[in-house]
Amino acid sequence: MDQIQLDEIARRVASAARQFAPHCHPTPAQKADACSVLRDMIQATEIHGVKFADFDAVADFPRMAIQLVQSRDAQH
Repeated sequence: MDQIQLDEIARRVASAARQFAPHCHPTPAQKADACSVLRDMIQATEIHGVKFADFDAVADFPRMAIQLVQSRDAQH
């Protein structure tokens, strides 16, 4: 994964955080973790030929990554 792709993940997570701000207020650490989760998901599926565009066709994965991290934090 190159820097352009990593920057795009960060941009998309930040956009999701702004778009859904009334419902979720991720901390900077949660945004960073959401970027890492999304990066790792994409890297794990690349061996199957799945790209970021394929994720987009199915669901809002940047938002889901934020929600996943927030759920994790709420349990601790």
